[in-house]
Amino acid sequence: MNAFPIVRTAGNARMSKMVRAGNLLFLAGQTSSGAPDAGTIEEQATVALARIDALLQQAGSSKQRLLSVTIYLKDIALFDRMNAVWQNWVDPEHLPARCTVQATLGLPELLVEFSVTAAV
Repeated sequence: MNAFPIVRTAGNARMSKMVRAGNLLFLAGQTSSGAPDAGTIEEQATVALARIDALLQQAGSSKQRLLSVTIYLKDIALFDRMNAVWQNWVDPEHLPARCTVQATLGLPELLVEFSVTAAV
């Protein structure tokens, strides 16, 4: 017996855009993919965070309800520049648990990807 329903929002053949299990919301990794003018780490992070805002709103949540965020950077040398964008976006009264790692991302032009878990 399921304790709570699991709702999946259509994405593509590989993944759901969002998965809600009870009051927990899991977002697919968010990047600037498809935004050709987003070349710098600042531009890519801004686009990805705006996409997170939109998905959270669509699910009835917000960045004030973030629980955990993992940030994947193509090059850890970009940490301070990405962090400046993050600091301007995140709500300082509702900080999530966070981890930042260097990783090889799915497309060579990507510099950053965010993995988000939030409450609804």
